[in-house]
Amino acid sequence: MNGAYLNVPNVGMQNRETACWGDNVDRPRKIKAKYGPRNVFQYEQSLPPALC
Repeated sequence: MNGAYLNVPNVGMQNRETACWGDNVDRPRKIKAKYGPRNVFQYEQSLPPALC
């Protein structure tokens, strides 16, 4: 599979984060670490915050 849709929950998919975000996966994780470090707004499709 080449890619995935962000709004379709497919938690069991391997490498879901890189399938959705590609090589840019670190950028949204760093942003989430800055603005939502406690991961309050989490759901099946959300990225976990980066560890800083």
